[in-house]
Amino acid sequence: MKNRKKWIIIGVVALVVIAAVAIGATRINLTIGKQAKKDEDKREVVRRGKFLVKVRESGHLRSFIEVDVRSNVEGEILEILIEEGEVVGAGQPLLKIDEEQILEEKKQAEENLKASIAQLEQAKLRIKITEKEQASSLLQAENSVARTEANLASFIANKQQRIADAETQVATTQNSLNLDEIDKRQADISLAQAKLTLERTEATQKSAKIAFETAESESNRNKGLFEKNLISKQALEESQRQLANATSQYETSQKEVESQKETIKSQEENIKAREQAIESRKATLALRKKNVITLEASQAAEEKRLQADVEDARTRLQKIEDTTEEEKELTRHAKVSAEANRLRFESQLKSQQERHEWTTVIAPMSGTITRLVVEEGEIITSGRSAFSRGEAIMRIADLTQMIVRTQINQVEISKIEVGQRAEITVDSHPNRVFEGRVSEISPSATPRGQNSQDGVIRFEVDIEVLGSPPELRPGMSADVDIIVFEESDILQLPIAAVMNPEIVTVAANLTPEQLGQFQKGQKLKIRNLIGKEFPGSVGQLSSDNPDGSLEILLDGSPKGLRTGPTEIIIVISDDKQLSGIEAQVKSERQFFVMLDTGKDLGEKKEGTKGVKTHIKVRQRNITHFEITEGLKEGDRVFVPSMMELTKGAGGDNSDSDDFK
Repeated sequence: MKNRKKWIIIGVVALVVIAAVAIGATRINLTIGKQAKKDEDKREVVRRGKFLVKVRESGHLRSFIEVDVRSNVEGEILEILIEEGEVVGAGQPLLKIDEEQILEEKKQAEENLKASIAQLEQAKLRIKITEKEQASSLLQAENSVARTEANLASFIANKQQRIADAETQVATTQNSLNLDEIDKRQADISLAQAKLTLERTEATQKSAKIAFETAESESNRNKGLFEKNLISKQALEESQRQLANATSQYETSQKEVESQKETIKSQEENIKAREQAIESRKATLALRKKNVITLEASQAAEEKRLQADVEDARTRLQKIEDTTEEEKELTRHAKVSAEANRLRFESQLKSQQERHEWTTVIAPMSGTITRLVVEEGEIITSGRSAFSRGEAIMRIADLTQMIVRTQINQVEISKIEVGQRAEITVDSHPNRVFEGRVSEISPSATPRGQNSQDGVIRFEVDIEVLGSPPELRPGMSADVDIIVFEESDILQLPIAAVMNPEIVTVAANLTPEQLGQFQKGQKLKIRNLIGKEFPGSVGQLSSDNPDGSLEILLDGSPKGLRTGPTEIIIVISDDKQLSGIEAQVKSERQFFVMLDTGKDLGEKKEGTKGVKTHIKVRQRNITHFEITEGLKEGDRVFVPSMMELTKGAGGDNSDSDDFK
């Protein structure tokens, strides 16, 4: 009995637990369903407006111009004339250094300079005396050289004239010879022409003779016929007249032949005379050329003798110059040595004067003393030391020109340009944004960027703080947003509404008539050459697109369909299809949205909504994409749920078995 009660109690408890679990599960499912419904109904609207793309980095504030001040001389600081934080002007005294030792060194340098000047004057005087002693000997030798050179020059001038005259005679004879040869050639031509004329006149004579003999025979024959009364008197007289003409022409041709023969004889005699003249000219020309050669040889021998006289005179002059030059060289060496001593001591004095001036350290620029690291009585070293630059005694910075120096990743550096606007924030003023401008970009990666622990290459970029407010201090950390793109009227959509899955697309080449059978979002299938079908939907339609007028977005990740050119069959419905379509299969990440068309598409698949629409984007910022194609202002798109993103980033929104 007790065991029975025990089991009854256990059963009741179990029923209660099961009921509670069922109720809780129901409530959870209802909550999830409501949340899912809420997510499904979430939409974003395509809008136009201001679009900013920023590159964000952090850096530190510093003055654009700052100088570490060092002393040019060593010594004890006697007096510091400024305080840290004080504003100074260029050239303003900053501190004084003990000058006693430097003044002593300056006095010694002045005495050394005076002694070197006296030595230089003595050397100059010795040079003048030596020059006067050698002037007389040099003058005599120079006159001898001038006399022999004048004789040589006079001979050369006359020599050229004599040779020129002889060469002129040769040229004149040569010209005459050339003229004679030209005349002979002209006579030869005239003779040849006369012979041709003779041949023509002889031919004319032969023709006239034949005509004469023919006319004579015809006249005699007609005379006999007339006597026999066989022809008329007029015919007889005509043959006699022709005989008379032929006789006259024959006699004339005979005379012309005799005349042309006389002409040829005269031309031949003329040619012989010109040939004799040419031979005479050639003999004269040869004689005159020989005369030129003989004249040049004799003139060259005489010129050589006169040149020898000139060389002898110059040798004597050189001997005198060499003798005196040795003495002058000694005096010049003494002068050069004295001049070098003077320059050395002048330099030493100038150096000591500068060192004395440097005992008062002055500001190299206007600005604020941002750091002072020495005190009065402290011994400092020179910043011009050959072994060390020496430590800086203070720093001056121009706080009216502040910059933020930052490091930009090499991936982003191509977006940065000088002059771009920037927004700067600092921790000390968290609610304030300071305006800036990119002022300088390093042309190469910084050493720190090259050797950074994360291995990322970075480039140093300076951002000028516009206005440089006084509350900004060197060394402050700062965050910088560089505005790399800024437009006021850009079509844009929140990032959450855009999907970026790996999509297989088919670009098909259709005729305008075939293209008219499709509309955006229409469901269809494609079939490859082996008969396998792949479901999808229409993306973009463009009749003037050279890559394919119809874009088909395939559902999911189709297996068995290779990328590249192929031939397909487009299955529009069970009883309608297009065969032999050339197409290009591509696989790439693309951008899509679920466009709210405002129509009930009657889809059966749970979790899908809207029409999957291919879009193109150009830029993105933290919150939005810039839309270039696929959407227009005012379009509403569904925001995909986590379930849709998990199942393939919204890549499948159609039922492969349904055709409308």
